[in-house]
Amino acid sequence: MAWVAGKQLQGGKYTIERELGRGRFGITYLVRNRDVDRLVIKTLNDDLLRSLTQQESERLETMFWQEAVKLTRCKHKHIVQVAEPFKEGDHWCLLMEYVDGVSLADRGKQILSEQEALRYIQQIGEALIVVHENRLIHRDVHPGNIFLRVRDAQAEAVLIDFGLALDFDHILTTNRTKETSEGFTPPELYAQSIPTGAYSDIYSLAATLYVLVTGQTPVSALKRKIDNARLVEPKDLNNLVSDRTNRAILTGMKLNPQQRSQSMREWLDSLGLTGEVPQPEPPVVAEPRSINWTHIIAAIAAIGALLSGIAALIANFKTSTPPSHTAPSQSPSPSSTKTP
Repeated sequence: MAWVAGKQLQGGKYTIERELGRGRFGITYLVRNRDVDRLVIKTLNDDLLRSLTQQESERLETMFWQEAVKLTRCKHKHIVQVAEPFKEGDHWCLLMEYVDGVSLADRGKQILSEQEALRYIQQIGEALIVVHENRLIHRDVHPGNIFLRVRDAQAEAVLIDFGLALDFDHILTTNRTKETSEGFTPPELYAQSIPTGAYSDIYSLAATLYVLVTGQTPVSALKRKIDNARLVEPKDLNNLVSDRTNRAILTGMKLNPQQRSQSMREWLDSLGLTGEVPQPEPPVVAEPRSINWTHIIAAIAAIGALLSGIAALIANFKTSTPPSHTAPSQSPSPSSTKTP
């Protein structure tokens, strides 16, 4: 049963203000603690639990608790902070910080500059690396789950709503099509038997970047796979998109998971996002021109002939006799001759 406003949890430690939203797996509530700080509490959706067998329900409760504990270890400034889970009656609860801001989805079809879009993508990508290192995937990355909060007079992105995050090796016992986000869900999440991995979040983050730089949601993976629908290249929708960003988006959204980047770090590197600031595109190196050896040999021969001529002139100059500058000898004058 959903909780209503005024409901107190943990002996009055938290008071429900209102329901923020619900999905197939969970329900999110805005609450206040005794210090009147706003927080968020998530629980499993009762409707889902009632649709499962007792064994499946118990399994899901256990997984929710295990996942909640793992999420507490995902400490990153661009991940919503999660506290230790607690149990209220029969319900496990996940306590999280409340991010007061607007989501990227709230911006509508506004196109961001590539530099601004890449800044948000890098922040969320770095956050997802921490999630993946803890053997989790988010499974529901899209603009609505990325909030912008202002810190130090600058907006920064924060990843929220881990309600669909599950262990890498978990395969749902129910239909996955009910938990997808149109345009952002990779094809493997539509199937029940295909394993998921970091590459699944890469698809969703690449699709998010697609929206930020084009203002349009990409065609769904299901339509691409079944109906052979064409994914329009971002550059065809916005010619200001760089070639590198265009390539990285298309690679990240490959239908075959093995053709995508296999780690978030690898995909961010392909965007030039290896540091705090997006790296410039590498300069285009001109093709080396072919060398005309005939001209080079002729030039060398000409220079050799010129040097030989100069050497000959110097030699001739040194061997030539210079004019005499010695004074002629003088005969004795008659006046100086004495008679013996």
